[in-house]
Amino acid sequence: MVAQALVIVSQLTSTIVLARLLTPDDYGVIAMTMAIISFAGLFRELGLSSAAIQNKNLTRQLQCNLFWTNITVGALLTLITYSIAPAVAWFYSRPELLPITRTLSITFLISSFSTQNSAELIKNLKFGRKAIATIFGSLTTLIVAISFANKGYGYWSLVWSNLAGISITSVLLVSLSNFRPGIPRKNSGLREVLQFGANVTAFDVVNYFHRNLDRVLIGKSVGSVELGFYSRAYSLLLFPIQAIRTPVNSVAFPIFSKLQDRPSDLKDAFLRVVFGLACITMPLTAFLFGNSESVIELVLGKQWLESSPIFSVLAIAAFTQPVTGMSGSLLLSLGQSRRYFQCGLFNAVILSACFVAGLPWGAPGVATAYAIGNYIILYPWLTRAFKDTPVTLGQFTKICFPPALSSAAAIAVSIPICDQFNLESLFWSLTANFLLFLTLFLGFLALSRTSRNAFRELLLQVRERRV
Repeated sequence: MVAQALVIVSQLTSTIVLARLLTPDDYGVIAMTMAIISFAGLFRELGLSSAAIQNKNLTRQLQCNLFWTNITVGALLTLITYSIAPAVAWFYSRPELLPITRTLSITFLISSFSTQNSAELIKNLKFGRKAIATIFGSLTTLIVAISFANKGYGYWSLVWSNLAGISITSVLLVSLSNFRPGIPRKNSGLREVLQFGANVTAFDVVNYFHRNLDRVLIGKSVGSVELGFYSRAYSLLLFPIQAIRTPVNSVAFPIFSKLQDRPSDLKDAFLRVVFGLACITMPLTAFLFGNSESVIELVLGKQWLESSPIFSVLAIAAFTQPVTGMSGSLLLSLGQSRRYFQCGLFNAVILSACFVAGLPWGAPGVATAYAIGNYIILYPWLTRAFKDTPVTLGQFTKICFPPALSSAAAIAVSIPICDQFNLESLFWSLTANFLLFLTLFLGFLALSRTSRNAFRELLLQVRERRV
């Protein structure tokens, strides 16, 4: 979490500075390209990183075979993406996408060299070493992006910074890991691991499809300017959530995997993680929802205020996502990769239909449809995910309900109070609003016996160094 905080500072600095150096059209052009690059990137790992972490009997020879599989796939993806670049430029009617797509295609090959090194660090809980690579990669991205943008390179500053950051991260992961590849051999158990990875990849594909279909539809039907507003609102909201969820998932998944043969301990660990995550992300998204205009103006500037309504609606959608998403880590840790894919497919179908339904109303309509769809799928998704696992839907709901209700109550009470005061400084006004909101949230949360018991158990586990 400390390492992630440094990455947050780096990325937030980049967001604030680049929002004033680049235009919505610059971000829109990159968003068009990244929709394709990100999709192709789903096949880079083939789910083999997760498979290596979950596998209790991972041998060095199997790991070597996984490494060469990743290299082969990375090289193929680079060639394929480079070849289809003209089609990308034609689809969006933007010729500049041709060189951008071809340049970014190189990242597949570069990152594939460090996939198994990263998996080994995570499996062995060497998060400090992995954090070093992440931090230096993020700092490299920041420095290159700002330097090039300040010199007037426009969207190319985002292209070169992305390439530089991935290169540095990959080099450091290889250097800091103990894994070194050997000669690939047959009969190492690769087939079983590939079956697990295939389901993970299938989930990633359908999950990516619905998470990027909104931007593809907006870019094609509405244009790059409105897509720029939408993508900035989406990225700004996702940024703090991902900053919290990423390190939590990174630690939770390998630990859940180690507990897969101890159902009672796995259940306790899962519920503790979910409760802690809910107490952070739910109030955070509630606060961002209630103070969207101030947050947008402070972070991005007044020229981006048009994205404020979109930001607010997306915050509603994001309210439950971090905690419900933990069900995926639970399923994978138990080896239930097929059900993991089935849940993802169901979500993708429903949410894609919502995007299409909301498109006639532009970016705000798509955001609203996305929020509605997230709550439509909630019950059937979680019912299926928790079936035949140590965790029940009732246990999950009980542990999440107090922070959810406290967050909603705190923002409902704090907004009318804050409206009575009007500090000249936007920063200090937002800070005062946050302190009031946080005080109310903690006060409401303390009224719940479930929360008090969960906090007591969490503190006990921390003292015993067994969280």
